[in-house]
Amino acid sequence: MTGSLKFGVCLPNYGEVCSADSLRRVAEAAERLGYDSLWTTDHILMPPNSGTPYERILDSVTTLGYLAGITSNIKLGVSSLIMTMRNPVVVAKQLMTLDNLSSGRLILATSVGWNETEFKHLGANFQNRGKRLDENISLLRTLWGGGLVKFEGEQSNLAFEEAVSDPRPVQEHLTIWIAGNSKAAMTRSIRLGDGWHPNVYPIEEFRRLVAEFRQLPGGTNKPICVRIGLNIRSSSREYTGPQGEKRLILTGDMTGNRTTISELSQLGVEYFVISPSPDGKTSIEEQIDSLEKFSTHVIKCVRD
Repeated sequence: MTGSLKFGVCLPNYGEVCSADSLRRVAEAAERLGYDSLWTTDHILMPPNSGTPYERILDSVTTLGYLAGITSNIKLGVSSLIMTMRNPVVVAKQLMTLDNLSSGRLILATSVGWNETEFKHLGANFQNRGKRLDENISLLRTLWGGGLVKFEGEQSNLAFEEAVSDPRPVQEHLTIWIAGNSKAAMTRSIRLGDGWHPNVYPIEEFRRLVAEFRQLPGGTNKPICVRIGLNIRSSSREYTGPQGEKRLILTGDMTGNRTTISELSQLGVEYFVISPSPDGKTSIEEQIDSLEKFSTHVIKCVRD
């Protein structure tokens, strides 16, 4: 393992315990404990009985504005923002504003989205979302540069010859990770992103995915930045994700967690976004306790 590994925290803006107080407490604890970043989860209008904790959720982008005001140095991100369900110009303005208000602490993961019913609820086209995400990223990059800008979309009716995109963000370049475990997500991360942001499948399957990613043209040069659950009550390294897929998880066995982090870092993973409440049911006290234990028994061992 290497001291250059980075660790973020997925915040409780979803699930049974999401509230302003919960967000504040976990965010302050994560910053105090030396985590590198804070992340909100993104959904808007899920169908009932979705099998996910995302039916009860605070808006991912608005929540970052709140977090910008109660933190000082820690990075702020969304894992992962589904731009294709939204007006991308509005999204770009929100993100540029957040970068200004946070003094340049914004980082972004984005994906095509997976819940077709949610797209229908928002009047968004589910079928061409991949092509629209490509276009949305290009639009975001254009607006991010500030000043007088022009743009003509092929997948949307967005077009302007001369529009003012100000004030400019603090960061000249916004780091954008592309989320998803599909080959399309891999290739998009190479073409348009600054990193690949997959969920972690059981180790042998994940090893195969990483090999596939590295074999793609340009795949050897892109960082891998994963999202992974942490459940200190669990004794099993696997759990079932919201789409029924098996995922690897960090547990209450900190020695085992160090082994897991080592295995993943040897595969080239550089950044870990830790979710201390994968099912949205973990109490805030337990989330903070798990982050403290993970920091003490895993992160400090990596960085020492």
